Amino acid sequence: MLILQPTSGEKTIEIAPRTSDVSGTIVMKLRRDGDGVNETITSLTFNSTANFIEVTFTPTILKEDSTYYLEMTNNDELWYRDKIYATSQTEAEIKTEKHKIGNGTIYKPYNTVDNNTYII
Repeated sequence: MLILQPTSGEKTIEIAPRTSDVSGTIVMKLRRDGDGVNETITSLTFNSTANFIEVTFTPTILKEDSTYYLEMTNNDELWYRDKIYATSQTEAEIKTEKHKIGNGTIYKPYNTVDNNTYII
C-alpha cells in the first residue's frame, strides 16, 4: 500500500510495474473506496531508476483518511496495481496509529517485535 501525504498537491510515488517500459500510453485510474468516486489521470511524469520508477502526478479526489484503488495501464494493458492511503498524518503518527486497537487504550508500538503482547 502506498501512503500519500498530504492530501493535496503534486504527488510522487515509487513503483515497480510489470514492465519498465514507459514508452506507451500510460493512464492512471484512481477509485475512492466506499463511495466509488473515480479520477482518470493522463498527465504523468516518469523517472526510471535502477530498482523502481518514480511517477509524478496531481490527483484531485484525495480525501483525508481515505483508501483508494490505483490501476495503471500501458497501451490498455495492466501495468501496475496497488492501494493508496491518503492522510495528512506525519510518518511518526502513522507508525503509532498502525497498531492501535479499539478505543486506543491497548496498543503495540510500531518498533515492538510481535510477541503477542500488548501495552494497556
